[in-house]
Amino acid sequence: MAIKEKERADKELRDYGIIYLSGNINQDAAERVCKEIIEFNIKGSISQVQMVINSPGGSCSEGFSIIDIMEWSKIPIYTTGIGLIASMGLLIFMTGEKGHRVVTPRTAILSHRFSAGSFGNHSQLIAGRKEEDMLHERILNHYMTYSVVKDRNELEAYLLRDVDTWLTTEEALRMGIVDVVEPMKKRL
Repeated sequence: MAIKEKERADKELRDYGIIYLSGNINQDAAERVCKEIIEFNIKGSISQVQMVINSPGGSCSEGFSIIDIMEWSKIPIYTTGIGLIASMGLLIFMTGEKGHRVVTPRTAILSHRFSAGSFGNHSQLIAGRKEEDMLHERILNHYMTYSVVKDRNELEAYLLRDVDTWLTTEEALRMGIVDVVEPMKKRL
């Protein structure tokens, strides 16, 4: 799709209060989404924002910038997961307005511990480790805020293990990560 066509399509979605977050969570995606949420709040012309998410995740700091703006928003933000909501994409999805976090039946859902790489001298590695520990705590607190799991050990044993945890939509419902699984339409 040409750049002009994509910009026109994005503008048309924004006219209806829809944000489409697809692909990696990076600086460009976070900047675009944060600006759109701020713009919706300034204009005050819509009663809710609908954020459609199809993301494998990405940068934790960029993802938390989106989460911070979602929590700041005076306008409720409803989330819909399609395709894949994984890693930071899942954390953003979970931040949606309680009762309005919807997935389609074939949505793939992935939860896991974040990964990072460190390099530098000894002092830099120690400082980096502190940030990694603080990031892990932020992620744990986010899950305990936006799911029914309130026990750190249970979170680390099931949702934030050392290996990827793929969830069915029913498991995500039970864990309180998802509120609604959109029913399949029957075909004749």
